Amino acid sequence: MAELRVATLNLLNFAAPPLACYEWDNIYSQAQWQQKTNWLKALLLEQQPDILALQEVFSVTELRELLATLGYTWFAVVEQPELLDQHVFTRPVVAIASRYPLLKVAEVTADAAALAQLGLQSFQFSRKPALVQLDTPQFGPVWLASVHLKSRRPAELPDAALALWASELQRGHEAALLRQTLALHCRSQHGQAEPLILAGDFNDVLSSALLQPLLATDRSQQPIFLLQDAAELAAEAYRAPTHYYGAGGQVLDYLLVSTAFDPRHHHACGEVSRYRVVDQHLVSPVFARDGYSSDHAYVQISLKPFKSR
Repeated sequence: MAELRVATLNLLNFAAPPLACYEWDNIYSQAQWQQKTNWLKALLLEQQPDILALQEVFSVTELRELLATLGYTWFAVVEQPELLDQHVFTRPVVAIASRYPLLKVAEVTADAAALAQLGLQSFQFSRKPALVQLDTPQFGPVWLASVHLKSRRPAELPDAALALWASELQRGHEAALLRQTLALHCRSQHGQAEPLILAGDFNDVLSSALLQPLLATDRSQQPIFLLQDAAELAAEAYRAPTHYYGAGGQVLDYLLVSTAFDPRHHHACGEVSRYRVVDQHLVSPVFARDGYSSDHAYVQISLKPFKSR
């Protein structure tokens, strides 16, 4: 049986003209938009992912229609981008596209009990994570969450230090509440943890203290809910950066998997057989092809089912 290929990609200002994103004059020309969508189509035709977690989506309808032509007939978003004065997009959304049927679609919201423990009366994700359950031929039902955690851009506060910390604190809360909510969602009727993949732009390195809640082991839950970096399970010796700022690069885009894809666990149904980063448009770009692509790398994993399962 073929392996399941899952990918994540930040699309960078996916806003079809004549609409703008963030600024009134930040609009693609028709030629630029055509170049951007051609790049995306060529990438997907080459890599052939089965499931896509996508971030920084403004033009939802255009993206859905483009992906449908490539065989991704199942598509989900859980909110709509904000549009100012019918012209300027001010906040993007995340999306999920799949070749396989979506069984369930849900938005991730903070659990009231978790908020109480953190001393928060309310909480809003900067971009609502999208959560779906897919019917895959390799593993049966699999959960997938597409996320775009809060950026490092300072919050709009008068004090610069407080503004920076507010942004960091938001991302930390998002990571903690996301993990807690996923642990509750991805549970079968018999109390067993169902296969889960968490994919997206984390806007931070996974070793950051702010993201450690995503990797935490909660032994109060049975079975133990644990997320692991797919690249480590694939035994990658080198991790190519997925985003560059100047000459410096960092890994900001991740695919985390539950223990269902870790052969060391008795209930595992498969394993991570390959981890791949496509970054030519970042490290060796050709303007005619890559000029309006993305400022993030494309990251894909392959999940191999056990023959005995």
